[in-house]
Amino acid sequence: MTPQQLREYFDSNPPPFEIDWKPHAKIINSKRFLDNAFLCISIFKGPYEKCPDYWHLLELYNDITQGKIK
Repeated sequence: MTPQQLREYFDSNPPPFEIDWKPHAKIINSKRFLDNAFLCISIFKGPYEKCPDYWHLLELYNDITQGKIK
């Protein structure tokens, strides 16, 4: 899944404003989290597959689509 596909998914299916994601990760403003992650991916020097922000978005996408986050 490319960053553009992730952006299209999150634009069509915005997550809740606050997400209790993991014991060590709570997102208190999902729009700001997504905007920042996409910005970091766009300025990452190298293939996007190696960008930690891309990994976080992909993990968030997988957790949402698998029903781990509601």
